[in-house]
Amino acid sequence: MAFDTRDLRVGMDVYSADWVYLGTVRRVHLGPAASTRPLCPRSCEGSHVSGELLGPQPTAPLGNPGPVTQAAGSGYATTPDDALPLGVGVIAVGRLPLPLGWRWIPISDVQVVSFERVVVGRTAAELGIRLRRRRTH
Repeated sequence: MAFDTRDLRVGMDVYSADWVYLGTVRRVHLGPAASTRPLCPRSCEGSHVSGELLGPQPTAPLGNPGPVTQAAGSGYATTPDDALPLGVGVIAVGRLPLPLGWRWIPISDVQVVSFERVVVGRTAAELGIRLRRRRTH
């Protein structure tokens, strides 16, 4: 998955693939970005027939430009922004603000970014984290 500088930021909680809390993002180091190319060229369209025309009340004949400007061929009415891709960088994850026990995880391991949570694609065991057992009395 490709992330940009708006997605990963300091202070986000990080979890392993098996939902073990790893800490928070302490640093984000950008690496060289891979060449970015669109997944689908602007001219590709899933269908030659506009789904809007099949609806109960088509609005394009009435002058609504939305069906044309929000189609796949026009990039869904989006414009490029200035957010930089993270490339092959790394994130520092730790529980303390001091660099004691921080783990450096490649951005390529990041699978999910949702609100204030990051989930990496490896389990705690694969990351070399030993889980403490709770004492039962």
